[in-house]
Parts: sequence; C-alpha cells; structure tokens
Amino acid sequence: MFVLEIIAYLCSFYLLFPLISSILALFFQRNHELSGQCKTDFACIITVYRDLEISWPLVRALLGQQYPHFHLYLVADDVVNGLPIMSDSRLTFLKPETKLRSKVASIDYVLKRMAKSHTHVVILDPDNLVPDHFLGALDRYHSAGFPVVQGKRLAKNMESTYAALDALGEYFYDYTVRKVPFDLFSSSVIAGSGMSVRRDLYQFNIANEMSELKKLGVVVSEDKSLQLWLVNAGHRIAYAPDAIVFDEKVASFQQVSRQRSRWLNSYFKHSREVLITLFKGVQKMDWNRTWFSLTTLMPPLFLLVLVSVFLGVLFLFINASFSLLLGVSLFGFMVGFMLILVLNRTPSKVLQAIPHIPLFVFGQVAGLLNIKKASKDFLETSHNDKVEISDVWEKRKKEFQHISYLWKDKNQCF
Repeated sequence: MFVLEIIAYLCSFYLLFPLISSILALFFQRNHELSGQCKTDFACIITVYRDLEISWPLVRALLGQQYPHFHLYLVADDVVNGLPIMSDSRLTFLKPETKLRSKVASIDYVLKRMAKSHTHVVILDPDNLVPDHFLGALDRYHSAGFPVVQGKRLAKNMESTYAALDALGEYFYDYTVRKVPFDLFSSSVIAGSGMSVRRDLYQFNIANEMSELKKLGVVVSEDKSLQLWLVNAGHRIAYAPDAIVFDEKVASFQQVSRQRSRWLNSYFKHSREVLITLFKGVQKMDWNRTWFSLTTLMPPLFLLVLVSVFLGVLFLFINASFSLLLGVSLFGFMVGFMLILVLNRTPSKVLQAIPHIPLFVFGQVAGLLNIKKASKDFLETSHNDKVEISDVWEKRKKEFQHISYLWKDKNQCF
C-alpha cells in the first residue's frame, strides 16, 4: 500500500511537472547576449550505416552553410560499393576497412583522423537537414561561452499518421526538456543529433564509450551518457532555438516499436545514475544538476499516463483521495500538453494527429516488450524520406518568423 502511494505521488508530480515548469520558464527566462565571433572551427560528423544515399541531401545542405569555418566528415560503415557522388575540399569521405556497426565506433574513427584545427564537433544523423544559418547559430552560443549546444530538432516529414504523431512528441519534448530547462538556468537535454560539443570534452567522452563498447558489444545511448557526464563535470548545455535541425520521423508501427525499444532501454539504463546526480545536486545545492536530473527522470509519457490511469482506478477500491489526486493531475497534464504545443508553435498538420495518439501508444507498448533486445542490438530504423533543404525550408520558413536572428544579417561575424 505504501509503495503504491509513493508511486502515485511520483506520477502526480511528473504529470504536472511539464505544465508547472513551462509556466515558471515564462516568468524567469532571460535573453542571452549573443553575437557570433567566427572563432569556432566546426568538424561536422555524419555517421552512415549501410544506406549512403540518404546522407547526400544533408551533405549538400552543410556545404551550403554561410558560416566559413567548418569541415564535413562523412563516415560510411558497412556500405557496399559506396563511393562519394560529389567532390569538395570541405568534404572528407571515410570508409572503414572493417565493419564497425556502431555509431560510437564510427565517431571514434573520425575523431582519430580529423584535422587538429577543429575546436568543436557537430554530430548529425544522415537523415537530418539543416538550413544555411545552422552553424552560424551554433557559433553565437559557443562565442557566449557555452561548451555544448543543442539545436532545435523538428520533424522533416509529417505526411503519414505515425510521422505526425512522432512529430507531436518532438514538439512537446523540444519545449519541455530542451527549451524550458535552459530558460530556467539549467541544462538542455541532448537529442543525439543537431548538437555541438567542444572537441576535447567530446573526445574524452567517446574514449570512455569505446571502453564500454568493447566490454558490452553495443552502445545505444551515448548521448545520455554524454549529457550526464557534462552536467556532473559542471558544464551547462545550451539550447539554440535558431539552430534548426529537421529530423526524419518514423512512418510505421514497426519503426515506432524499434525506436522506442532503444529509448526505453536508455531511460531505464541511466535512471540510477541520474538519481545519484539528483542527490548530489541537492546535497551541494547545485541548481544545474538538480533541475537537469528532475527533467531527465521524467518517465516516458505513455508509461506515465498508463500507470497513472491504472493506479487511479485501483485506488477507487483502496483510497479514493489518491484517485482524485491522480485524476486532477491527469487533467493538469492534458492542459499542459496542449499549452506546450501552442507555446512551441506546433503546425496544425501535427495537431490534427492528436486523436490518433492511441496508435502511437500501442507502438510504444510493443517497444517496451522488446526492451531487452535493445541492450544487445542497436535496432536501427530505416530512412525513406530523401528531400533537399531548399524544398523543406521554402515550405516551413514561415514557422520561424518569430526568431528575429533568422531574418537579420547572418553574416555579421565575418
């Protein structure tokens, strides 16, 4: 009984956490003084596994950047007869002689071969797309003193029901775990792509991840390990809403199941470490550690809601006051969910997918059932949406009219 009550309190807390934290951020956020100095030298890394073709639109998007100081490294792992279809002095194509079959190993392969002049490393997935101001936006935050910057990840494709539902979650999490914590003087949660990290910090972390890879044979959540290590080391992870990254969303039930298996495995794997960080943060009165840990510990939404509903019904027969608590909290969660989508300017096409949320929940439940497999297999998802940044930006640029930097002189630092 006592354990169930504790779980009910925790569910109630995290049901209301997005709403309360988002309201707090509206009152306490501050604008950072940002101006690019053009001193950042970016090494942009794209890790490809088997499907080389999906990466070329991103390569073209990066080569079209207005920011001058960068070099692009494309590592093609387990690609049969893969050859570059373009030649540029700013592009280095790497094809390992032996199959690496690991994103961490591919990154490590590049880090050992890149030029020494690079100060920061940008990690991108081959299905990503970025507008021409992307690197310039990252430079503004690095110039302000932030060693790590997470860009604003948004859906590249929203046509299918599953893609729209995946995009719905991205808009929610982009606001609650990236924007809000940074506005509240804590750290943004890293998304795994669209991030830029100071080179020395990243090399140290990847070296540790390689040790784990050799022991376990697979690493599926290197981004979670990185962010936790950074925060414990005293660094604050910035969130750059103007560093826009378009990411391909899942388009089928099978893709939802496979992707969520990885994410759920990552959440449970790192929960103990995050709890330790939370206790240390409270003990040392370290706001960055404390709030970041609270944010990171927020359970997957489908699991949080399902457990809350189950307990709400169960407590009707045990203690009705807890049913009332959970019922009010669930209502508060729904209000907060809709408010956050509005605050993050979610497109109407994505909002129209809300009635189909149960479809996505079923896929996540299937992913939960396959969670053990994710600890032994990377469970990569397929990519099908090949489109150029010019087409995406032309259709979507109206969504970002509120970001003044995008419409100013983006060449001001050089």
